[in-house]
Amino acid sequence: MSPQRWLLLSVFMILAAALLAGVLTPSVRQSVQSRLAGVGREVLATAEGDVLNESAVAKVVKFRDKDGIWVEVMRLSPDGATSLVDRVLLPDKHDGLFNFQGHVTRLAIADIDQDGSQELLAPTFDQQLVPHLNVFRYNKDLKKFEPFQPASR
Repeated sequence: MSPQRWLLLSVFMILAAALLAGVLTPSVRQSVQSRLAGVGREVLATAEGDVLNESAVAKVVKFRDKDGIWVEVMRLSPDGATSLVDRVLLPDKHDGLFNFQGHVTRLAIADIDQDGSQELLAPTFDQQLVPHLNVFRYNKDLKKFEPFQPASR
């Protein structure tokens, strides 16, 4: 084998080994994927309901971007226009699922304490993969969603 071919083969083998090591190393793989994916957002779930407690439908979107997992609430007007009401950053970095009324979901709207007001339910997992059910209630005075912990019965 000629020295040029031997050099070319050696360079190819080194490149192949480096690529294989990058693919098999999760942190390197995730870094490359995030750079190639850009700065977009990934929609994880949507729901519609009277979460603003105004007898009107609002659209809720759970999404992930480079900063974490968010829940965004938009008011829907009768003409079809939307306006942002609030955006909440969830405390955990891993998306979650839960069984709600017989359906597996990533986002739900429900009156969990039977007081007539709807709450947002958004499951996540923390770094140790412990599940958390994040519950938020709309505060009309502040025009913001706040964490909500229903009273124990």
